[in-house]
Amino acid sequence: MRRIYFTPESLSQTRVLPQVDHIRESLFALEELSLGGGGPVFKPWRKKLGNSGNIRALVRLAQVVRPVPDIDQVVRRLGLDARSTSEDGDFPDMSAPRERPQVVQDLEEFHRIAIAPYWKAISKRLHADRTARGQIMLSDGVGKLLSTLHPAIRWDAPILEVPGNGDDLKLESSGLALAPSLFLAGRPPVLSGGGSDGRPVTLIYPTRANPEWADSLWESKGGAEHALHALVGRTRASVLEALTSSCTTTEVGESVGISSAAASQHTSVLRTAGLITTLRTFNKVQHTITPLGVALLNGDMADRN
Repeated sequence: MRRIYFTPESLSQTRVLPQVDHIRESLFALEELSLGGGGPVFKPWRKKLGNSGNIRALVRLAQVVRPVPDIDQVVRRLGLDARSTSEDGDFPDMSAPRERPQVVQDLEEFHRIAIAPYWKAISKRLHADRTARGQIMLSDGVGKLLSTLHPAIRWDAPILEVPGNGDDLKLESSGLALAPSLFLAGRPPVLSGGGSDGRPVTLIYPTRANPEWADSLWESKGGAEHALHALVGRTRASVLEALTSSCTTTEVGESVGISSAAASQHTSVLRTAGLITTLRTFNKVQHTITPLGVALLNGDMADRN
Protein backbone atom coordinates (compact mmCIF):
# COMPACT_ATOMS: atom_id res chain seq x y z
CA MET A 1 0.00 0.00 0.00
CA ARG A 2 1.06 3.57 -0.67
CA ARG A 3 0.26 6.43 1.68
CA ILE A 4 -0.76 9.91 0.62
CA TYR A 5 -0.38 12.54 3.32
CA PHE A 6 -2.67 15.57 3.12
CA THR A 7 -2.36 19.03 4.56
CA PRO A 8 -5.51 21.11 5.18
CA GLU A 9 -4.67 23.12 2.05
CA SER A 10 -4.15 20.09 -0.21
CA LEU A 11 -7.32 18.47 1.12
CA SER A 12 -9.29 21.59 0.18
CA GLN A 13 -7.82 21.40 -3.36
CA THR A 14 -8.85 17.77 -3.94
CA ARG A 15 -11.31 17.47 -6.82
CA VAL A 16 -12.87 15.14 -9.37
CA LEU A 17 -11.49 15.96 -12.81
CA PRO A 18 -14.02 17.41 -15.28
CA GLN A 19 -12.17 15.95 -18.28
CA VAL A 20 -11.71 12.26 -19.05
CA ASP A 21 -8.25 11.21 -20.20
CA HIS A 22 -9.17 9.41 -23.43
CA ILE A 23 -5.70 7.96 -24.02
CA ARG A 24 -5.37 6.45 -20.58
CA GLU A 25 -8.87 5.00 -20.85
CA SER A 26 -7.71 3.33 -24.09
CA LEU A 27 -4.76 1.84 -22.21
CA PHE A 28 -7.04 0.45 -19.51
CA ALA A 29 -9.29 -0.97 -22.24
CA LEU A 30 -6.30 -2.66 -23.85
CA GLU A 31 -5.30 -4.14 -20.50
CA GLU A 32 -8.87 -5.34 -19.94
CA LEU A 33 -8.84 -7.05 -23.32
CA SER A 34 -5.45 -8.69 -22.72
CA LEU A 35 -6.60 -10.03 -19.33
CA GLY A 36 -9.86 -11.36 -20.77
CA GLY A 37 -11.78 -10.01 -17.79
CA GLY A 38 -14.55 -7.52 -17.22
CA GLY A 39 -17.43 -9.97 -16.94
CA PRO A 40 -20.77 -9.70 -18.78
CA VAL A 41 -20.58 -5.90 -19.21
CA PHE A 42 -17.61 -6.16 -21.57
CA LYS A 43 -18.56 -9.39 -23.32
CA PRO A 44 -20.48 -7.65 -26.17
CA TRP A 45 -17.55 -5.25 -26.59
CA ARG A 46 -15.01 -8.07 -26.93
CA LYS A 47 -17.29 -9.80 -29.40
CA LYS A 48 -17.62 -6.65 -31.55
CA LEU A 49 -13.85 -6.20 -31.68
CA GLY A 50 -13.38 -9.63 -33.21
CA ASN A 51 -9.87 -10.87 -33.83
CA SER A 52 -8.20 -8.46 -36.27
CA GLY A 53 -4.46 -8.71 -36.81
CA ASN A 54 -3.63 -5.25 -35.40
CA ILE A 55 -5.57 -5.81 -32.21
CA ARG A 56 -4.15 -9.32 -31.81
CA ALA A 57 -0.60 -8.00 -32.03
CA LEU A 58 -1.28 -5.22 -29.52
CA VAL A 59 -2.97 -7.60 -27.09
CA ARG A 60 0.06 -9.91 -27.25
CA LEU A 61 2.29 -6.94 -26.46
CA ALA A 62 0.03 -5.93 -23.57
CA GLN A 63 0.45 -9.40 -22.09
CA VAL A 64 4.22 -8.81 -21.92
CA VAL A 65 4.53 -5.04 -21.44
CA ARG A 66 1.90 -3.52 -19.17
CA PRO A 67 -0.21 -0.79 -20.79
CA VAL A 68 -0.08 1.11 -17.48
CA PRO A 69 2.52 2.21 -16.61
CA ASP A 70 4.88 1.01 -19.40
CA ILE A 71 3.07 1.99 -22.63
CA ASP A 72 1.60 4.97 -20.79
CA GLN A 73 5.12 6.32 -20.17
CA VAL A 74 5.96 6.06 -23.88
CA VAL A 75 2.79 7.97 -24.77
CA ARG A 76 3.39 10.70 -22.18
CA ARG A 77 6.99 11.23 -23.31
CA LEU A 78 5.61 12.12 -26.74
CA GLY A 79 3.40 14.75 -25.15
CA LEU A 80 0.13 12.95 -25.92
CA ASP A 81 -2.33 13.44 -23.10
CA ALA A 82 -5.95 14.36 -22.50
CA ARG A 83 -5.31 17.91 -23.69
CA SER A 84 -4.17 16.72 -27.12
CA THR A 85 -7.37 14.84 -27.91
CA SER A 86 -10.62 16.17 -29.28
CA GLU A 87 -13.85 16.19 -27.31
CA ASP A 88 -14.92 13.03 -29.11
CA GLY A 89 -11.74 11.33 -27.91
CA ASP A 90 -9.90 11.38 -31.25
CA PHE A 91 -6.13 11.15 -31.12
CA PRO A 92 -4.00 13.97 -32.57
CA ASP A 93 -3.61 14.02 -36.35
CA MET A 94 -1.51 11.11 -37.57
CA SER A 95 0.25 13.51 -39.95
CA ALA A 96 1.99 15.25 -37.03
CA PRO A 97 5.62 15.86 -37.95
CA ARG A 98 7.36 13.85 -35.29
CA GLU A 99 7.78 10.16 -35.96
CA ARG A 100 5.93 7.91 -33.56
CA PRO A 101 6.89 4.47 -32.28
CA GLN A 102 4.91 1.59 -33.73
CA VAL A 103 3.29 0.90 -30.36
CA VAL A 104 1.77 4.41 -30.35
CA GLN A 105 0.47 4.00 -33.90
CA ASP A 106 -1.04 0.64 -32.91
CA LEU A 107 -2.63 2.23 -29.86
CA GLU A 108 -4.19 4.92 -32.06
CA GLU A 109 -5.63 2.21 -34.30
CA PHE A 110 -6.93 0.34 -31.25
CA HIS A 111 -8.58 3.52 -30.00
CA ARG A 112 -10.24 4.10 -33.38
CA ILE A 113 -11.71 0.58 -33.43
CA ALA A 114 -12.33 -0.20 -29.77
CA ILE A 115 -13.06 3.12 -28.07
CA ALA A 116 -14.09 5.93 -30.43
CA PRO A 117 -17.35 4.31 -31.69
CA TYR A 118 -18.60 3.99 -28.10
CA TRP A 119 -17.02 7.08 -26.58
CA LYS A 120 -20.23 9.07 -26.20
CA ALA A 121 -21.89 6.33 -24.12
CA ILE A 122 -18.67 5.73 -22.15
CA SER A 123 -18.22 9.41 -21.32
CA LYS A 124 -21.84 9.66 -20.16
CA ARG A 125 -21.25 6.87 -17.65
CA LEU A 126 -18.05 8.53 -16.41
CA HIS A 127 -19.72 11.93 -16.12
CA ALA A 128 -22.59 10.31 -14.20
CA ASP A 129 -20.07 8.89 -11.74
CA ARG A 130 -18.40 12.29 -11.43
CA THR A 131 -21.78 13.90 -10.66
CA ALA A 132 -22.53 11.28 -7.99
CA ARG A 133 -19.13 11.86 -6.36
CA GLY A 134 -19.79 15.59 -6.39
CA GLN A 135 -23.05 15.03 -4.53
CA ILE A 136 -21.21 13.00 -1.88
CA MET A 137 -18.65 15.78 -1.45
CA LEU A 138 -21.34 18.44 -1.19
CA SER A 139 -23.43 16.57 1.37
CA ASP A 140 -20.78 14.78 3.45
CA GLY A 141 -17.41 16.36 2.69
CA VAL A 142 -14.19 15.33 1.02
CA GLY A 143 -13.37 12.73 3.69
CA LYS A 144 -16.55 10.79 2.87
CA LEU A 145 -15.72 11.06 -0.83
CA LEU A 146 -12.25 9.59 -0.35
CA SER A 147 -13.47 6.80 1.93
CA THR A 148 -16.13 5.62 -0.56
CA LEU A 149 -14.06 5.55 -3.77
CA HIS A 150 -13.15 1.84 -3.62
CA PRO A 151 -13.04 -0.99 -1.04
CA ALA A 152 -9.24 -1.21 -1.38
CA ILE A 153 -8.80 2.44 -0.39
CA ARG A 154 -8.59 3.44 3.27
CA TRP A 155 -9.03 7.00 4.55
CA ASP A 156 -7.79 7.77 8.05
CA ALA A 157 -7.37 11.54 8.14
CA PRO A 158 -5.00 12.94 7.08
CA ILE A 159 -3.70 9.78 5.36
CA LEU A 160 -5.13 8.01 2.32
CA GLU A 161 -3.87 4.45 1.72
CA VAL A 162 -4.12 3.20 -1.87
CA PRO A 163 -3.01 -0.05 -3.55
CA GLY A 164 0.38 -0.09 -5.24
CA ASN A 165 4.12 0.09 -4.73
CA GLY A 166 6.33 3.14 -4.48
CA ASP A 167 7.24 5.94 -2.12
CA ASP A 168 4.71 7.64 0.07
CA LEU A 169 3.52 11.04 -1.15
CA LYS A 170 2.97 14.25 0.77
CA LEU A 171 0.64 16.78 -0.82
CA GLU A 172 1.53 20.26 0.38
CA SER A 173 -0.57 22.78 -1.51
CA SER A 174 -1.79 20.92 -4.61
CA GLY A 175 -4.67 18.54 -4.02
CA LEU A 176 -5.36 15.05 -5.27
CA ALA A 177 -7.04 14.76 -8.67
CA LEU A 178 -9.65 11.98 -8.91
CA ALA A 179 -10.70 10.38 -12.19
CA PRO A 180 -13.21 7.56 -12.82
CA SER A 181 -12.47 4.81 -15.35
CA LEU A 182 -14.93 2.40 -16.95
CA PHE A 183 -12.32 -0.05 -18.22
CA LEU A 184 -10.60 -0.32 -14.84
CA ALA A 185 -13.65 -2.23 -13.59
CA GLY A 186 -12.83 -5.23 -11.44
CA ARG A 187 -9.28 -4.01 -10.76
CA PRO A 188 -7.76 -1.82 -8.04
CA PRO A 189 -7.34 1.95 -8.43
CA VAL A 190 -4.20 3.34 -10.08
CA LEU A 191 -2.10 6.22 -8.74
CA SER A 192 -0.12 8.28 -11.23
CA GLY A 193 1.81 11.54 -11.42
CA GLY A 194 3.71 13.33 -8.72
CA GLY A 195 7.07 12.60 -10.35
CA SER A 196 9.74 14.75 -11.98
CA ASP A 197 7.53 15.30 -15.04
CA GLY A 198 5.42 17.73 -13.04
CA ARG A 199 2.13 15.94 -13.65
CA PRO A 200 -0.39 16.28 -10.79
CA VAL A 201 -1.00 13.33 -8.51
CA THR A 202 -4.06 11.56 -9.92
CA LEU A 203 -5.97 8.65 -8.44
CA ILE A 204 -7.88 6.74 -11.14
CA TYR A 205 -10.60 4.57 -9.67
CA PRO A 206 -13.00 2.10 -11.34
CA THR A 207 -16.57 3.19 -11.76
CA ARG A 208 -19.29 0.63 -11.11
CA ALA A 209 -19.96 -1.43 -14.24
CA ASN A 210 -23.66 -2.32 -14.19
CA PRO A 211 -24.47 -5.52 -16.15
CA GLU A 212 -27.68 -3.82 -17.31
CA TRP A 213 -25.51 -1.49 -19.41
CA ALA A 214 -24.16 -4.35 -21.54
CA ASP A 215 -26.44 -3.74 -24.53
CA SER A 216 -26.81 0.04 -24.61
CA LEU A 217 -23.18 0.81 -23.80
CA TRP A 218 -21.76 -0.81 -26.92
CA GLU A 219 -24.23 0.54 -29.45
CA SER A 220 -22.46 3.28 -31.39
CA LYS A 221 -25.84 5.03 -31.85
CA GLY A 222 -27.88 4.11 -28.80
CA GLY A 223 -31.64 4.00 -28.71
CA ALA A 224 -31.62 5.95 -25.45
CA GLU A 225 -30.08 8.93 -27.24
CA HIS A 226 -32.79 8.92 -29.92
CA ALA A 227 -35.50 8.58 -27.25
CA LEU A 228 -34.08 11.55 -25.35
CA HIS A 229 -34.08 13.68 -28.52
CA ALA A 230 -37.70 12.71 -29.15
CA LEU A 231 -38.69 13.54 -25.58
CA VAL A 232 -37.05 16.94 -25.05
CA GLY A 233 -35.86 17.91 -28.54
CA ARG A 234 -32.38 17.66 -30.04
CA THR A 235 -31.20 21.12 -28.95
CA ARG A 236 -32.45 20.77 -25.38
CA ALA A 237 -30.89 17.30 -25.17
CA SER A 238 -27.58 18.85 -26.29
CA VAL A 239 -27.92 21.49 -23.56
CA LEU A 240 -28.47 18.75 -20.98
CA GLU A 241 -25.41 16.86 -22.26
CA ALA A 242 -23.32 20.03 -22.06
CA LEU A 243 -24.23 20.38 -18.39
CA THR A 244 -22.58 17.12 -17.30
CA SER A 245 -19.90 19.64 -16.35
CA SER A 246 -21.12 22.84 -14.68
CA CYS A 247 -21.39 25.72 -17.17
CA THR A 248 -22.53 29.32 -17.33
CA THR A 249 -25.32 30.24 -19.72
CA THR A 250 -22.78 31.70 -22.15
CA GLU A 251 -20.68 28.53 -22.02
CA VAL A 252 -23.77 26.40 -22.69
CA GLY A 253 -24.56 28.50 -25.75
CA GLU A 254 -21.00 28.23 -27.07
CA SER A 255 -20.93 24.47 -26.50
CA VAL A 256 -24.24 23.81 -28.26
CA GLY A 257 -23.90 26.53 -30.91
CA ILE A 258 -26.88 28.68 -29.92
CA SER A 259 -27.27 32.22 -28.60
CA SER A 260 -27.08 33.00 -24.90
CA ALA A 261 -30.74 34.02 -24.98
CA ALA A 262 -31.74 30.64 -26.43
CA ALA A 263 -29.50 28.84 -23.93
CA SER A 264 -31.22 30.76 -21.11
CA GLN A 265 -34.66 29.63 -22.35
CA HIS A 266 -33.61 25.98 -22.56
CA THR A 267 -31.97 25.98 -19.13
CA SER A 268 -35.10 27.55 -17.66
CA VAL A 269 -37.25 24.69 -18.98
CA LEU A 270 -34.75 22.05 -17.79
CA ARG A 271 -34.56 23.68 -14.35
CA THR A 272 -38.36 23.74 -14.01
CA ALA A 273 -38.40 20.01 -14.86
CA GLY A 274 -35.86 19.31 -12.11
CA LEU A 275 -33.18 18.17 -14.56
CA ILE A 276 -30.67 20.90 -13.70
CA THR A 277 -30.00 23.29 -10.85
CA THR A 278 -28.89 26.90 -11.16
CA LEU A 279 -26.68 28.76 -8.69
CA ARG A 280 -26.51 32.57 -8.86
CA THR A 281 -23.51 34.33 -7.33
CA PHE A 282 -23.34 38.09 -7.91
CA ASN A 283 -23.60 38.47 -11.72
CA LYS A 284 -22.66 34.86 -12.55
CA VAL A 285 -25.09 32.01 -13.19
CA GLN A 286 -23.82 28.41 -13.00
CA HIS A 287 -25.92 25.47 -14.20
CA THR A 288 -25.38 21.84 -13.11
CA ILE A 289 -27.19 18.65 -14.06
CA THR A 290 -29.12 16.90 -11.26
CA PRO A 291 -29.11 13.14 -10.54
CA LEU A 292 -32.53 12.99 -12.24
CA GLY A 293 -31.05 14.68 -15.32
CA VAL A 294 -28.13 12.23 -15.32
CA ALA A 295 -30.55 9.29 -15.16
CA LEU A 296 -32.56 10.65 -18.08
CA LEU A 297 -29.42 11.38 -20.09
CA ASN A 298 -28.08 7.87 -19.53
CA GLY A 299 -31.37 6.12 -20.27
CA ASP A 300 -31.61 4.77 -16.73
CA MET A 301 -35.15 5.89 -16.01
CA ALA A 302 -36.56 2.41 -16.59
CA ASP A 303 -34.38 1.13 -13.73
CA ARG A 304 -36.23 3.43 -11.32
CA ASN A 305 -39.63 1.87 -11.86
